[in-house]
Amino acid sequence: MTADDGTGLGARWRGVAVPYTLLRLGGQAAEFLGWVVLARGLGASAFGELSIAFLACRYAGIVADWGATMRGPRDVAAEGRQGSVRAYVRTRTALALSLAAVAIAVMVLAGRPRLAPVAAVVGALGLSRDWIALGQQRGARAAVPIAVQGAVLLLAAAAARTAGAGAVAVATGYGAAAVVSVALNRVPDDLARGTTRPDAWMLVAVLAIQITSSLDTILLGWLASTSEAGVYAAIYRIPNAWIAVLSALLAGLLPLATHALHDDEQRFGRLRVRSLRASGKAALAVVLFAPAGALLVPVVFGTEYRDGRLPALLLLLATAVITLAAPLHPLAVSAGRDRPYALVMVGGAALNVALNLALIPPYGMSGAAVSTLAAQLVVSWLLWWLVTRQAAGLRSG
Repeated sequence: MTADDGTGLGARWRGVAVPYTLLRLGGQAAEFLGWVVLARGLGASAFGELSIAFLACRYAGIVADWGATMRGPRDVAAEGRQGSVRAYVRTRTALALSLAAVAIAVMVLAGRPRLAPVAAVVGALGLSRDWIALGQQRGARAAVPIAVQGAVLLLAAAAARTAGAGAVAVATGYGAAAVVSVALNRVPDDLARGTTRPDAWMLVAVLAIQITSSLDTILLGWLASTSEAGVYAAIYRIPNAWIAVLSALLAGLLPLATHALHDDEQRFGRLRVRSLRASGKAALAVVLFAPAGALLVPVVFGTEYRDGRLPALLLLLATAVITLAAPLHPLAVSAGRDRPYALVMVGGAALNVALNLALIPPYGMSGAAVSTLAAQLVVSWLLWWLVTRQAAGLRSG
């Protein structure tokens, strides 16, 4: 959506998306460079070890987040109709601290105490409150912590030469972001009433999305080798960089869609058409870039990562599918019917895991990338069906 339609949606979207995108992209770019520095400085094996620990802590952090990444902005934009935001914060804080302690204990018991600092990722994801600012359509405030995270991680990564030092670098970046996020975002008094604990459907959905997009790295380490996992984790940074851009550009869509759905169903329909038209053009651009992106792998990461070129091409094609379907996520979530959305995401994750288990042993990284592409195609089709059914319900209601 790039222009106003007489309702002010275009101006409101730009007011959130432009500052949010600029700050978030700066932070994501710095973090991307930080991971590149770590990949080159540590080597594939040590980088794979760090990446697996990071992804495991990220999963625990997603549990601690309790779906706030997706549901939080909607609940704030819905002005308390979904329950107490303060109760949401309390639930997330308790989970974040508990799961971070568990992560530290697991790494110590597993004989990897040098990786224990990565547990800060768990706490950072569960304590962050960027979603409050995003729900209030305050784009700059919502993105400042991510900018801090990327800058600090990059600076710390420059001095890392071991997996343990890399873990400290990651912990420093994510910890700094959490401190800034809490300091900038107090719980609004008018959204603090009530004690109802939010249900877990959106947590299930977000966790399933992460499984679909990143469990293949862990499975590669288990079914193939940590070296292949390291190469795959590195090349995944290329599509992840674009997904970060896409997420930033769409950041304002969920609160806007929530307001439109409650206030003006016709405006919601226009928002849906415009956002999908824009995502189609962006998806075509990703397809055209895919061959060049694959060729850039050894240039960006070094010759040790050259075997990642074909998997990178496949992952970029999967990224084009993700791009095409990207607006369908906030459009589906805005309706407040979290259960069907979560079930779609779980179906995609189950398919992805099954394909990975079947294809990684004979095909390695390429099998993992094919699994991701197939799962994203299925998820996109199911999301289109869900949003189309939702639109039909609005017309008949």
